[in-house]
Amino acid sequence: MSLKHAILAVLSHGDRTGYDLTRKIEGSVANFWPATHQQIYVELKKLDEFGFVRFKEKEQAGKPDKKIYSITKPGLSALKSWAEAPSEITPAKDALLIKVFAGHVVGTKALANELRRHRELHQAKLREYESIEAEHFSGKISTGLLAQYLTLRKGIIAERAWLAWCEESLERL
Repeated sequence: MSLKHAILAVLSHGDRTGYDLTRKIEGSVANFWPATHQQIYVELKKLDEFGFVRFKEKEQAGKPDKKIYSITKPGLSALKSWAEAPSEITPAKDALLIKVFAGHVVGTKALANELRRHRELHQAKLREYESIEAEHFSGKISTGLLAQYLTLRKGIIAERAWLAWCEESLERL
């Protein structure tokens, strides 16, 4: 996967300014594919050059023109082809797991402190996800929002698994 596909996926739900696109990514896709504001704008320029997105400029009083981006038919086709292709399991890069693996060099007290800190971080992330679920997905979920809901559910389940692992690890330490 690449940032290109994340941007196309967000734009497939509707036109957005670069700012709105960045905010939407920060509130959704960034939970599993993070990107900076600058990276998003660099990628938007490439996507425009490939013909996968287009933008319309909208005048603003006293401000630079606003660009409103939309996905093109070739962009939607590229996203569809990519989404239909099989994907492999992506190895996780996690500094905490390296710390645990090297825990024998710092001892159980330091390792337990770091695990407790991560438990708090994962509890906060779980509360955030559950709040999003309660706010946006409390009733019947429309077909158009089902895919977004499924990614949110993956996040909730993953956070619960992290918390269970932290608890088990702390008990064993």
